[in-house]
Amino acid sequence: MNAKQLATDMLKAAQSALKAHTDDAHPYLQMETRKLAETAQLIADDFAAGDITPKQAKILVKMQADASTSVLTAIDTIGRIAAQDAINAALKVLKTTVNTAAGIALI
Repeated sequence: MNAKQLATDMLKAAQSALKAHTDDAHPYLQMETRKLAETAQLIADDFAAGDITPKQAKILVKMQADASTSVLTAIDTIGRIAAQDAINAALKVLKTTVNTAAGIALI
């Protein structure tokens, strides 16, 4: 058994598991960042036009940030699942390598 190769193989397995979840999170993140940017532009435009006060602008920004919380929670959840899947993928490689090297199921 080669520890350096094992570490490399475990990292590759973990990265592969993470990549799958990046695709899951991307639509949420893309939608939310676009919405935040568009809302920020509207608030800035309204403020520049004198349609809202600085206090109102701050309130509107806070309201938008609060509204984004549920989407960010979904992204956080995907991240936690991704981390667990990455750990599991690396441990699977570890188990297979160690058990093969030992000739018996140690792990």
